Amino acid sequence: MRAQFLSIRLTEAESRLVARLNQITGLSKSALVKRALKEMSAAHDGAAASSLFDPGAANFGRHGDATRQSAGIKRVLRERLNAKRTG
Repeated sequence: MRAQFLSIRLTEAESRLVARLNQITGLSKSALVKRALKEMSAAHDGAAASSLFDPGAANFGRHGDATRQSAGIKRVLRERLNAKRTG
């Protein structure tokens, strides 16, 4: 595969964010951009195939109390559905 180059202009805030992520993760600028692209691609690919179970999956069984757990899951689902309606 032939290497391709990408040049982008960053705002001052975006530049600071890249520098901070570089310090936190130790990843190069290129690696940060590649990871972001992969994560965005996975999020968009998974959004079409996701079910109503997926948004709350991380919270299932987390509290042991179904009432507390249910409220958090309902909130997540409402946010997800509202985002789809408005976006």
